[in-house]
Amino acid sequence: MERNEEEMVSNDSDPLLRGETEEAESSLELTPPKLATVSTLEIEDEETDGSSAACCRICLETDSELGDELISPCMCKGTQQFVHRSCLDHWRSVKEGFAFSHCTTCKAQFHLRVETWEDNSWRKMKFRIFVARDVILVFLAVQLTIAMIGAIAYFLDRDGSFRNSFSDGWDRFLSKHPIPFYYCIGVVVFFVLLGFFGLILHCSSFNDNQDPCLAGCRNCCYGWGVLDCLPASLEACFALVVVFVVVFAILGIAYGFLAATMAVQRIWQRHYHILTKRELTKEYVVEDLHGNYTPPKLDPEHEERLKMLKLL
Repeated sequence: MERNEEEMVSNDSDPLLRGETEEAESSLELTPPKLATVSTLEIEDEETDGSSAACCRICLETDSELGDELISPCMCKGTQQFVHRSCLDHWRSVKEGFAFSHCTTCKAQFHLRVETWEDNSWRKMKFRIFVARDVILVFLAVQLTIAMIGAIAYFLDRDGSFRNSFSDGWDRFLSKHPIPFYYCIGVVVFFVLLGFFGLILHCSSFNDNQDPCLAGCRNCCYGWGVLDCLPASLEACFALVVVFVVVFAILGIAYGFLAATMAVQRIWQRHYHILTKRELTKEYVVEDLHGNYTPPKLDPEHEERLKMLKLL
């Protein structure tokens, strides 16, 4: 045992062995991890490739197809330089102002190439379809509102006492069938509310200082004491309510007709304006300048036409 311990002590005290052991440990400590270095370089390469790839500034996509390539039509640089032709044409057709012929970011005018485009039949068909779609949607929204009012009236008259009170008159047909009865109630209430709020908006639009005929109309009830003029009997109060309902319903029909006319006209103008500009984007094509922007030159005839349409 003593001899073995002496051999171990002698081996540990050997300077050659101790030097080799220290060199091995130092080499292990100083060796960098190769996997971490390789992965870091790969990540940096991927980031460099990703940042250099051109992408559309509207849809942020890098893919491009034949006829829908990425173009550089203005003075924008960096991530705002490239845009898909289809994205740019859609932006030119729906954006108001001078976006049809100018970049909305750098304000540079596009180079427009004039091409012939005579496919007006398909444009007229699309225009009529879009107008009919929006008119139908507005009509359905009105019908949904009337149906909701009728459903509220049906819920308030669950026992049918109000509906059965019309069983002796000329409107007994409606009292036998709840759906048309409450639908008519919804129509009447809808036009009454429309006339009431329409009259309020109409009166509030006037300025009392500018129109002497309406001076003091807001205080007429307070000045004359309208509450003192109300009838005392229940029948007279009911007749007064009926008169107010009829008056507001007539006003509601008038305001409804006016609102419907304005809505249809606005829908018509909006779709005609957008579809016309979509066709003009195919007639006036934006050229790709490949990052080398120069001041554009357009034929005076086409320049005057675009100015007349307020697109240039």
